[in-house]
Amino acid sequence: VVLIITVVVVGCAGVPTQEMSNARQAIKAARDVKAKDYVPTLWGKAEQNLIQAEQHLQASQFFHARLVAILVKEQAVNAHNMAVAIGRANRVWQAINAMNYSATPVHTLLKQAQEAEREGDIDKTIAFADEAYRHGKIALNQAQLEHAKILIDKVKALQAELRPKELVTLNLAETA
Repeated sequence: VVLIITVVVVGCAGVPTQEMSNARQAIKAARDVKAKDYVPTLWGKAEQNLIQAEQHLQASQFFHARLVAILVKEQAVNAHNMAVAIGRANRVWQAINAMNYSATPVHTLLKQAQEAEREGDIDKTIAFADEAYRHGKIALNQAQLEHAKILIDKVKALQAELRPKELVTLNLAETA
């Protein structure tokens, strides 16, 4: 029993190399998906806690450094996941706007995702962002279909000038 307790205590007292490495890698992954831009609240906490973990490490407070590094990894992974979801929804929203198409539910859901992030609710953030993305993809598809119809109508106006092969393509486009 004494040997087991000694091993556990010594194991906990050692330099938390792996935990610090995991925390730094998670921070880098979150940085790579622009967590600072999309989820600034959680990103800020993760960055602050990494600094704290490094301070504990420099002060040879290995137990505290390990605990904080584990927290940093969790926060950074959550920031990464939230940033991916919000970023994806934001990109579809921008594509919709570029086509001058109205998709208010997408914008509303994106705002709700951002509000949930500020409140620190990871699950709601991801759920709202995923829903914004789904609605956004549908709206983007609809916008593209409407745009295609306009283009087809423009080509139909020039139908008399089209060659037979182009007429076939026009008919196929109309059918689609």
